[in-house]
Amino acid sequence: MAILEAEHLTKVYGSGASQTVALDDVTLSIEEGEFIAVIGSSGSGKSTLLHILGGVDRPTSGTVRLNGADVYARSDDELAVFRRREVGLVYQFYNLVPVLNVVENMTLPVALDGRDVNQQRLAELLSTLGLHRREGHLPSQLSGGQQQRVAIGRALMNAPSVVLADEPTGNLDTKNSAEIMQLLRASNQRSGQTMVVITHDEKIALAADRIIAVEDGRIVRDERIRR
Repeated sequence: MAILEAEHLTKVYGSGASQTVALDDVTLSIEEGEFIAVIGSSGSGKSTLLHILGGVDRPTSGTVRLNGADVYARSDDELAVFRRREVGLVYQFYNLVPVLNVVENMTLPVALDGRDVNQQRLAELLSTLGLHRREGHLPSQLSGGQQQRVAIGRALMNAPSVVLADEPTGNLDTKNSAEIMQLLRASNQRSGQTMVVITHDEKIALAADRIIAVEDGRIVRDERIRR
Protein backbone atom coordinates (compact mmCIF):
# COMPACT_ATOMS: atom_id res chain seq x y z
CA MET A 1 0.00 0.00 0.00
CA ALA A 2 1.40 3.40 -1.02
CA ILE A 3 1.88 5.80 1.89
CA LEU A 4 3.64 8.59 -0.01
CA GLU A 5 2.96 9.44 -3.65
CA ALA A 6 4.35 12.12 -5.95
CA GLU A 7 2.97 12.81 -9.39
CA HIS A 8 4.61 14.91 -12.11
CA LEU A 9 6.67 16.99 -9.69
CA THR A 10 8.50 19.92 -11.22
CA LYS A 11 10.52 22.52 -9.34
CA VAL A 12 11.94 25.55 -11.11
CA TYR A 13 14.13 28.19 -9.44
CA GLY A 14 14.70 31.61 -10.96
CA SER A 15 13.57 32.80 -14.37
CA GLY A 16 14.91 33.69 -17.77
CA ALA A 17 18.60 32.97 -18.35
CA SER A 18 19.11 32.14 -14.67
CA GLN A 19 16.29 29.59 -14.53
CA THR A 20 17.22 26.22 -13.04
CA VAL A 21 15.04 23.12 -13.29
CA ALA A 22 15.75 21.22 -10.07
CA LEU A 23 13.04 18.58 -10.61
CA ASP A 24 11.69 17.61 -14.00
CA ASP A 25 8.38 15.70 -14.07
CA VAL A 26 9.12 13.21 -11.28
CA THR A 27 6.53 10.56 -10.43
CA LEU A 28 7.16 8.25 -7.48
CA SER A 29 5.26 5.88 -5.18
CA ILE A 30 6.59 4.78 -1.78
CA GLU A 31 5.11 1.83 0.04
CA GLU A 32 4.41 1.75 3.77
CA GLY A 33 7.39 0.41 5.73
CA GLU A 34 9.93 0.71 2.92
CA PHE A 35 13.53 1.75 3.56
CA ILE A 36 14.64 3.73 0.51
CA ALA A 37 18.03 5.19 -0.36
CA VAL A 38 18.08 8.14 -2.75
CA ILE A 39 21.41 8.63 -4.51
CA GLY A 40 22.76 11.11 -7.04
CA SER A 41 25.54 13.57 -7.67
CA SER A 42 25.63 17.04 -6.12
CA GLY A 43 22.99 19.22 -7.73
CA SER A 44 21.06 16.25 -9.11
CA GLY A 45 17.80 17.29 -7.41
CA LYS A 46 17.69 14.63 -4.70
CA SER A 47 17.54 17.10 -1.79
CA THR A 48 14.90 19.14 -3.59
CA LEU A 49 12.85 15.97 -4.00
CA LEU A 50 13.16 15.15 -0.29
CA HIS A 51 12.18 18.67 0.77
CA ILE A 52 9.10 18.63 -1.45
CA LEU A 53 8.07 15.19 -0.16
CA GLY A 54 8.41 16.54 3.39
CA GLY A 55 6.33 19.68 2.96
CA VAL A 56 9.36 21.97 3.21
CA ASP A 57 9.38 23.43 -0.31
CA ARG A 58 6.31 23.78 -2.54
CA PRO A 59 6.66 22.32 -6.05
CA THR A 60 6.23 24.54 -9.10
CA SER A 61 3.76 21.94 -10.35
CA GLY A 62 2.65 18.42 -9.49
CA THR A 63 1.18 16.84 -6.38
CA VAL A 64 2.35 15.03 -3.24
CA ARG A 65 -0.02 12.85 -1.23
CA LEU A 66 0.62 11.35 2.20
CA ASN A 67 -1.93 8.71 3.17
CA GLY A 68 -4.04 9.92 0.26
CA ALA A 69 -4.19 13.57 1.41
CA ASP A 70 -2.79 16.34 -0.80
CA VAL A 71 0.14 17.81 1.14
CA TYR A 72 0.20 21.13 -0.72
CA ALA A 73 -3.51 21.78 -0.44
CA ARG A 74 -2.52 23.08 3.01
CA SER A 75 -1.74 26.68 3.93
CA ASP A 76 1.78 27.56 5.10
CA ASP A 77 0.64 27.41 8.73
CA GLU A 78 -0.96 24.02 8.13
CA LEU A 79 2.26 22.82 6.48
CA ALA A 80 4.22 23.78 9.60
CA VAL A 81 1.91 21.56 11.66
CA PHE A 82 2.23 18.82 9.03
CA ARG A 83 6.03 18.86 9.34
CA ARG A 84 5.85 18.62 13.12
CA ARG A 85 3.26 15.86 13.32
CA GLU A 86 3.22 13.75 10.19
CA VAL A 87 6.81 13.52 8.95
CA GLY A 88 10.17 13.34 10.67
CA LEU A 89 12.96 15.39 9.09
CA VAL A 90 16.66 14.74 9.71
CA TYR A 91 19.35 16.97 8.22
CA GLN A 92 23.09 16.64 7.68
CA PHE A 93 23.86 19.67 9.86
CA TYR A 94 21.65 18.60 12.80
CA ASN A 95 19.81 21.99 13.11
CA LEU A 96 19.72 21.77 16.90
CA VAL A 97 18.87 24.86 18.97
CA PRO A 98 22.17 25.73 20.74
CA VAL A 99 20.56 27.07 23.94
CA LEU A 100 18.35 24.00 24.43
CA ASN A 101 19.56 20.78 26.04
CA VAL A 102 19.14 17.27 24.68
CA VAL A 103 15.64 16.69 26.04
CA GLU A 104 14.46 20.19 25.08
CA ASN A 105 15.71 19.75 21.51
CA MET A 106 14.14 16.31 21.20
CA THR A 107 10.77 17.46 22.51
CA LEU A 108 10.70 20.80 20.65
CA PRO A 109 8.05 19.67 18.10
CA VAL A 110 5.77 18.65 20.97
CA ALA A 111 6.36 21.93 22.80
CA LEU A 112 5.58 23.93 19.66
CA ASP A 113 2.28 22.09 19.46
CA GLY A 114 1.50 22.93 23.07
CA ARG A 115 1.08 19.27 23.94
CA ASP A 116 2.32 17.15 26.82
CA VAL A 117 5.47 15.10 26.25
CA ASN A 118 4.99 11.35 26.16
CA GLN A 119 7.49 10.58 28.91
CA GLN A 120 7.56 6.86 28.17
CA ARG A 121 8.41 7.46 24.52
CA LEU A 122 11.04 10.04 25.50
CA ALA A 123 12.69 7.58 27.91
CA GLU A 124 12.65 4.84 25.27
CA LEU A 125 14.22 7.11 22.67
CA LEU A 126 16.90 8.36 25.05
CA SER A 127 17.81 4.76 25.85
CA THR A 128 17.73 3.56 22.24
CA LEU A 129 19.81 6.52 21.07
CA GLY A 130 22.36 6.12 23.86
CA LEU A 131 21.58 9.56 25.29
CA HIS A 132 20.17 8.62 28.70
CA ARG A 133 23.15 10.21 30.50
CA ARG A 134 23.24 13.30 28.30
CA GLU A 135 19.75 14.70 28.95
CA GLY A 136 20.96 18.06 30.31
CA HIS A 137 23.81 18.60 27.85
CA LEU A 138 23.77 21.42 25.32
CA PRO A 139 24.67 20.69 21.67
CA SER A 140 28.11 22.27 22.16
CA GLN A 141 28.83 19.63 24.82
CA LEU A 142 28.09 16.74 22.47
CA SER A 143 30.07 14.99 19.74
CA GLY A 144 28.86 15.10 16.15
CA GLY A 145 27.46 11.59 16.44
CA GLN A 146 25.59 12.48 19.61
CA GLN A 147 24.16 15.64 18.03
CA GLN A 148 22.87 13.60 15.10
CA ARG A 149 21.28 11.15 17.56
CA VAL A 150 19.45 14.08 19.16
CA ALA A 151 18.28 15.22 15.73
CA ILE A 152 16.97 11.73 15.02
CA GLY A 153 15.25 11.64 18.41
CA ARG A 154 13.53 14.93 17.58
CA ALA A 155 12.38 13.49 14.24
CA LEU A 156 11.02 10.36 15.92
CA MET A 157 9.45 12.02 18.97
CA ASN A 158 6.00 12.37 17.43
CA ALA A 159 6.14 8.80 16.00
CA PRO A 160 5.70 9.94 12.38
CA SER A 161 4.77 7.38 9.76
CA VAL A 162 7.44 8.72 7.39
CA VAL A 163 11.01 9.80 8.21
CA LEU A 164 13.01 11.76 5.61
CA ALA A 165 16.76 12.08 6.16
CA ASP A 166 19.02 14.29 4.03
CA GLU A 167 22.62 12.98 4.23
CA PRO A 168 22.24 12.12 7.94
CA THR A 169 25.77 10.69 8.06
CA GLY A 170 27.45 13.29 5.85
CA ASN A 171 29.41 14.89 8.72
CA LEU A 172 30.21 11.69 10.61
CA ASP A 173 33.07 9.22 10.64
CA THR A 174 32.64 5.63 9.51
CA LYS A 175 31.81 4.24 12.96
CA ASN A 176 29.20 6.90 13.77
CA SER A 177 27.74 6.65 10.27
CA ALA A 178 27.18 2.92 10.69
CA GLU A 179 25.58 3.43 14.11
CA ILE A 180 23.21 6.14 12.82
CA MET A 181 22.08 3.96 9.95
CA GLN A 182 21.55 1.04 12.32
CA LEU A 183 19.31 3.27 14.45
CA LEU A 184 17.26 4.32 11.44
CA ARG A 185 16.99 0.74 10.20
CA ALA A 186 15.95 -0.44 13.69
CA SER A 187 13.19 2.18 13.83
CA ASN A 188 12.07 1.10 10.37
CA GLN A 189 11.92 -2.57 11.35
CA ARG A 190 10.58 -2.19 14.89
CA SER A 191 7.99 0.52 14.31
CA GLY A 192 7.26 -0.01 10.64
CA GLN A 193 8.22 3.57 9.87
CA THR A 194 8.85 4.41 6.24
CA MET A 195 12.40 5.72 5.76
CA VAL A 196 13.69 7.76 2.83
CA VAL A 197 17.41 8.51 3.17
CA ILE A 198 19.57 10.60 0.86
CA THR A 199 23.14 9.32 0.87
CA HIS A 200 26.34 9.36 -1.12
CA ASP A 201 27.62 6.28 0.73
CA GLU A 202 27.34 3.14 -1.39
CA LYS A 203 27.37 0.84 1.65
CA ILE A 204 24.41 2.70 3.15
CA ALA A 205 22.53 2.59 -0.14
CA LEU A 206 23.05 -1.16 -0.46
CA ALA A 207 21.55 -1.67 3.02
CA ALA A 208 18.22 -0.21 1.84
CA ASP A 209 15.24 -2.11 0.45
CA ARG A 210 15.17 0.04 -2.66
CA ILE A 211 17.55 2.44 -4.40
CA ILE A 212 16.35 5.46 -6.36
CA ALA A 213 18.93 7.35 -8.43
CA VAL A 214 18.30 10.97 -9.41
CA GLU A 215 20.21 12.88 -12.09
CA ASP A 216 19.40 16.21 -13.71
CA GLY A 217 16.12 16.38 -11.83
CA ARG A 218 14.84 13.05 -13.10
CA ILE A 219 14.67 9.52 -11.70
CA VAL A 220 17.09 7.47 -13.79
CA ARG A 221 17.00 4.27 -11.74
CA ASP A 222 14.49 2.73 -9.37
CA GLU A 223 15.59 -0.70 -8.17
CA ARG A 224 14.25 -2.91 -5.41
CA ILE A 225 17.13 -4.90 -3.92
CA ARG A 226 15.26 -6.71 -1.14
CA ARG A 227 11.72 -7.30 0.05
